Amino acid sequence: MSLRNRLRDLILAVGSITLLSLAVFSLQNGVSLSMVTSRSMEPTIEAGDIAISKQIRKSEIRRGDVLILPLPQNREFKYMHRVFELNNDGEKTILRTKGDSNPNPDKWQIEILSAEVPKVISVVGSGFVFDSPVGRRSIFLGLIGGSILLIARKGIGGSNPLVSAIVGDSDF
Repeated sequence: MSLRNRLRDLILAVGSITLLSLAVFSLQNGVSLSMVTSRSMEPTIEAGDIAISKQIRKSEIRRGDVLILPLPQNREFKYMHRVFELNNDGEKTILRTKGDSNPNPDKWQIEILSAEVPKVISVVGSGFVFDSPVGRRSIFLGLIGGSILLIARKGIGGSNPLVSAIVGDSDF
């Protein structure tokens, strides 16, 4: 085996272990990663940054928190804005949000119906794209499946024809 192939295998192994470790950390600590696609929170959070969020109880929401919420017009899509106004009377939690680069608060008010919401706890500036629209468990299972495919592709004593058909025979 050439030095180039050994180096490639080492990089793949370290990368797989790192991603698996991140997935386990995410599951154990209840954090999620999301890529920021909008410029509405600049200069605090820029498009392309990775937001790390953690679920908090709706009673813990404070003015100034950056939350990830469903868009009122299409609840399948999420947006990330700062809490501008907060009305928490113990029974209902209603808030209005605002992007840091927007001159005015959002036109809508949102009633928080779930017991918990994702709060942004950290942001990492990044050039790579990573988003978890389907949740932490799917990422974890995807990383395990990808690692199994990598291991199965190398196989013991040669390549696996089924895996070769899925991922191809080319070198990485």
